[in-house]
Amino acid sequence: MRLLKNFLIKIILMIIIFSSFAFSNNNRIWSAGTAYLLPSKRFEVGLFQPFRYGISDKTEISFHPIAMFISPNFSLKKSYTEFNGFSMASNHSVFYPTFLLKTIAMEGTGGILSPEFKDDIPQMFSIYNGIILSRSLTQDHLISFKLGLNLAVRFDDIDSRTTIDLPIVYSRLQVFYNGYGLRGGVDLYGKLVGKLNYLIDTDLFLYPGADESMAFEHKGMLLLNKSSKIQISCGYKLIFGSYPFGTQWHLLPVFDLQWGKN
Repeated sequence: MRLLKNFLIKIILMIIIFSSFAFSNNNRIWSAGTAYLLPSKRFEVGLFQPFRYGISDKTEISFHPIAMFISPNFSLKKSYTEFNGFSMASNHSVFYPTFLLKTIAMEGTGGILSPEFKDDIPQMFSIYNGIILSRSLTQDHLISFKLGLNLAVRFDDIDSRTTIDLPIVYSRLQVFYNGYGLRGGVDLYGKLVGKLNYLIDTDLFLYPGADESMAFEHKGMLLLNKSSKIQISCGYKLIFGSYPFGTQWHLLPVFDLQWGKN
């Protein structure tokens, strides 16, 4: 049982780290990160990407199936009428990390937080609401702009020593220590040749008033769309962030294998 718990912890932290590189009335396959939604009754899922399902042509839901066991999460994406030539969608999500943080507060393998902090982690969850605007630059190239507000709801204070000082993970959990945060970004997606596409994006996390108030992330990806059922992606992610021990750069390889079906 302990081995299974440790395995789940590692998988979920990998999901938190790698799920950030995902790639209206218009509907497109492999459209995560844009204002476009999946066609109705189509689903897509990856090794690190969430399970996404098109409820209708204007509504899409998503969640991480494995992470749901110890860090419940859920997202809703809605499309709207075009705005000045931009396809527009809103993204709304809820994330509950309490059980995950209490689980990794232990000694030995899988223990990331000291067990002395286990009782200092309160019941809490975050609510994210954002807007995505996407527009075709040419027939084969698409640009997307993202902006959102993340709010934390805590039922008690949380000890600042319980932070997980890992790239990507730290910036996404910082909202629980600051109370709120802002996130904005720009994505550029397009076709290179044949079934080979590219994705270039930047994301900025801001936590006004916090000592560690920002994180910047950039990634470059190559995406091979084998068909409407398989997409293979690989590339890099560059992170610059402020941590309790100071600022630091990180360069990480990223990859995924996604499967979809109508």
